[in-house]
Amino acid sequence: MPKNAHFSGMVVSEEASMLAARLVRRLKKEGWSLSVAESCTGGLLASCFTDISGASDWFTQGWVTYSNDSKISQLGVSPAKLERKGAVSHDVALGMAQGAQQASGSSVSISITGIAGPTGGSENKPVGTIYVGVCIGESYLVRRGEFGGGDRASNKHSFIIFAMQKAIQAWDAHFERIEAVRSAAEAQASADTTIQLDLSQALSSINPDLDTWKDNTVWTSEKVATTLEEQDKDALGDDAEWVEEQ
Repeated sequence: MPKNAHFSGMVVSEEASMLAARLVRRLKKEGWSLSVAESCTGGLLASCFTDISGASDWFTQGWVTYSNDSKISQLGVSPAKLERKGAVSHDVALGMAQGAQQASGSSVSISITGIAGPTGGSENKPVGTIYVGVCIGESYLVRRGEFGGGDRASNKHSFIIFAMQKAIQAWDAHFERIEAVRSAAEAQASADTTIQLDLSQALSSINPDLDTWKDNTVWTSEKVATTLEEQDKDALGDDAEWVEEQ
């Protein structure tokens, strides 16, 4: 049994605490800020982050937008997308993350929308379904996960772990690709080649799963992680791997 830590009356595992700390170390290294937008987890994700000492230096704002109306009014989620796709969907997770990033002015945002149970599931979206959105700069990642069989509390806990894993994956892939582009630029420049780089365009072109978010963006097919063990295998792209931090 993992050790537990208490966060504002809620209980999360040591694993969740460690994941939060890993992401925060990345934020602090770059001097970047974080915001979160949650629905079904009811503030549990924000609590994990804000329990870390010094959170005011990098945590800007959090929202618990439980109702559709609050997603629209607080985060600017499209009513048409909510009606067409439902609150637990790719479109809404992305809209929540984008809205949080824009409203808070944060560098990074994470959104969670899902079905914690025990009711509310359907054949296409059973209890334990979650969509996570991550915005990093001008890039985004959206992933769907399914965690069946758990009770409401364990599902919420699984959701925040999944969200933090996806955020770390997106962060590492984002900066790895920026470094790859810069290295290529330096190599060409040393050969007396004059080049100009559009980093956003370069990133999206070499990593189809980490797109720049524009109105005309064509989203790639979703990958579904069905268990905690499979989450780590859900890479951002064919050339990206999950690297455990020692």
